[in-house]
Amino acid sequence: MKPYLKILLPVLVLVGAVLASRAILGSRPEPVTRPERVTLQSVEAMRLVPGDYPVVLRSRGSVRPTRANTLVAEVTGSVTALADAFVLGGAFARGETLVQLDRRDHEIARTRARANLAQARARLEEQEALAEQARLEWRQLGRRGEPSALTLREPQLAAARADRDAAAAELERAELDLERTRVTAPYDGRVLEREVDAGQFVNRGGVLGRIHAIDSVEVSLPLGVREQTRLELPADGRAPAVELEAPSGGATRRWAGELVRVAGVDEATRQLAVIARVDDPWADADAPLRVGQYVEARISGEVLRGVFVVPRTAVREGREVLVVDRTGAIRRRPVVVAWSDEDVAAIDAGLEAGELVVLTPLATVVDGTPVRAIVDGVELELPGSSAPSDRAESLDGSDPSRPLEREPEPKAGPLHVDRPVGGDG
Repeated sequence: MKPYLKILLPVLVLVGAVLASRAILGSRPEPVTRPERVTLQSVEAMRLVPGDYPVVLRSRGSVRPTRANTLVAEVTGSVTALADAFVLGGAFARGETLVQLDRRDHEIARTRARANLAQARARLEEQEALAEQARLEWRQLGRRGEPSALTLREPQLAAARADRDAAAAELERAELDLERTRVTAPYDGRVLEREVDAGQFVNRGGVLGRIHAIDSVEVSLPLGVREQTRLELPADGRAPAVELEAPSGGATRRWAGELVRVAGVDEATRQLAVIARVDDPWADADAPLRVGQYVEARISGEVLRGVFVVPRTAVREGREVLVVDRTGAIRRRPVVVAWSDEDVAAIDAGLEAGELVVLTPLATVVDGTPVRAIVDGVELELPGSSAPSDRAESLDGSDPSRPLEREPEPKAGPLHVDRPVGGDG
């Protein structure tokens, strides 16, 4: 091969390749572009409806007995017997003997008192007979006027009557002391403490134990200044309802009670102590309300009229909410919160019925930002909630943000003509 051909052929190949590539690029279809799709943020919202909201005040406290007594020995003696129920937590019935003290010394005192009373009565009868005899002798002697008191032995009669009354009082006291050797329960209840054992000697005034009644229990519940403004105090026979709850046996138990009185304000904490009472706390033997148990309370407070109740998380910084206006844009709205707890907030100023309040937490918000409002799972059709380009989606599900590509035109090829077989053209 000639030398100049070796140089010319590669150059011709490169030039042909460049021309071919330009021809291919020049014949490609022009892409059809669509407007950029505007994506709006979706937010959960609720439509406001005014209503009444009963305020529930929350507090905590420990259960204590409504009635509790300290059993004290009223006489001196040794403990001869204790009831089986007289143990810590033991249950007893009204009139049941809890502690029995030695009776013998008091039985002897009663016998002696009976003897002294019999002697005093005999002396009184003797003085009465002598007085009657003195009156007869005065009449038999024919003396005029009334005999003197000394003649009629009135001083002796008065002393004999006093001795008789004193002896009767001693007998009554001896019988009372004998009765007091038996310590009985004044009501149905349970034992809080026991301080004595069988055989122990106790003096008059010695502590035997502590008991409490089970017909009702009380709970002292402290309330802060904010709760005090929404509390309805018991009056005119009406007592606000109270619900107590506490974990018991792996489940949450509840007991119904009522607010019965106000104890007063603590000077240190400025909290108001109210007393709730639960009747028949042992009605459910499987889950009784025990003394000393720690419970949480829900107190029925004031009923707020015509307020808007929204989730607590919808209130920002405790003073504003986000609303969606008629154009589908978010607006910040200052409000007045009448009451709020861990779950909800009751708003009594700043909102109107029918407005949409945003429930979705948003970190940063700019007034006028368009959004998609979804109420109860349904997107609302608002003027600014969707862009026209959003509704231009293709029916086949393709992404409208991507440019459309034209289908390539078929290339020209050799023409084929069908001829009959065996023909001669």
